[in-house]
Amino acid sequence: MDPRSVTAPRSTWPAAVANANDAPPHILALWLNSTSISPGVEWRGRIATTTNVASLEIRTESFSFNATRIAYGQFVFDQHVLDIVPQYKRGYTLNVIARNSAGVEDARLIPIELH
Repeated sequence: MDPRSVTAPRSTWPAAVANANDAPPHILALWLNSTSISPGVEWRGRIATTTNVASLEIRTESFSFNATRIAYGQFVFDQHVLDIVPQYKRGYTLNVIARNSAGVEDARLIPIELH
């Protein structure tokens, strides 16, 4: 996925698409305020999915956290980046992983840079 398309604002945000609990989950849209992250910034994201997504993980080789579900099929995160130790300042592949209750996944890979 091209980082420019991830950080470009959308004119309309998609509504969640209803899906049966046992159907495969799908990531419908993904927005990050930046793919270049530095200390002292607020790093935010928004993800639209099908309604059967039970968890949405944001992960790299160095960190992992779950986005907050604000409604069925709508997830957000807001991380205040306090500091980045020198050995972690480099490029990473961000894994955005949507899982249904059975553990079936849909994922997007996005290059990011920690400065």
